[in-house]
Amino acid sequence: MAKRSAAGRRAAVTLVLAILCGPWLESSAVAIDLPVKVEVGVEEKYDDLAIYLVDQSTNKTYTDWDWITEPYLTLSYTRPGRLQTKLLFDFTADIYAKYPIQDYETFRFLIRQALDDKTVVAVKYTFIPYIFFGDIEISPGSTVPYREQQHEINIVRASIDREVTSNLLLTASVKYGARFAQPDFSYRDFRLWGGSVEGAYRLLATTKLVLGSACERDEARGGTNLFSGNPDNATYEQISFYTTVSHSITDRWLLKGWYAYRWRAYTTGLGPATLNGGDTLHFHRTDHTNDFAFQTIYRLTQPIYLYAMYENILKNSTKSYAQYHESIYTIGVNYRF
Repeated sequence: MAKRSAAGRRAAVTLVLAILCGPWLESSAVAIDLPVKVEVGVEEKYDDLAIYLVDQSTNKTYTDWDWITEPYLTLSYTRPGRLQTKLLFDFTADIYAKYPIQDYETFRFLIRQALDDKTVVAVKYTFIPYIFFGDIEISPGSTVPYREQQHEINIVRASIDREVTSNLLLTASVKYGARFAQPDFSYRDFRLWGGSVEGAYRLLATTKLVLGSACERDEARGGTNLFSGNPDNATYEQISFYTTVSHSITDRWLLKGWYAYRWRAYTTGLGPATLNGGDTLHFHRTDHTNDFAFQTIYRLTQPIYLYAMYENILKNSTKSYAQYHESIYTIGVNYRF
């Protein structure tokens, strides 16, 4: 069955948000600490590199920009008491204006449990029913001809937070995930393992610094590339470092900036001397990615927040087709009640 058009989905999203928010917008904006909380919002993004595909039959790249609408809904319940339990459900839809084949939805489920006054454990499950990872050129408005390149993603993450002092919070986490392709593209199935550690330190009453590091291994099934006929094994190992600084200018206005560096090395040993010239996409490939972002958040009223963000991604690689420079501009609004 064909997907709904982007315009149709936007209309449906607008209607849902209006039904959910309308009665609340007419009510008092006084904050009430309830065990059940709802947050709805929408983001508009301009991505100058929303489409970045490698046509493996010609070894050429295909790029284009797009407008992305991202509505989301978050529901949470917190059981009152000293050792609180929190349950959370989050739904996000990414809707592309020019390339609806890129549309996808994300579902997240989380449970957090306080073990004592300073320790909290959490488990989060992320599910993406289908997301497009294409290897051939696509055209604006394309949907059905490329469905076979949609993938399913499942990730489980477990974490523990420990308040060391009133100003220092340490977090450690592990994750496991899997990505499943359609049968013709099963060589791009993945299993991943990873972990991270980070520390959040309050420098001042209005300023917080976060430092962290993460490692990950994604193991591909491997096989023969459907387009080029070459061996294809995209297994890689990755290490990243990141930092975030946030500063409250007033009780209504927050500024945030962050930087992340990612090193990724593909581990395939299928060089030119192997079958059909080897894995030309991944053999001896190493990527270096620098990611900068700046965000401002302003509380317009007690329940309504406005925000804007700019992100700049610069990726260098030993493979020329994997090098790019991307800028993303985002504006958004959310309503918390």
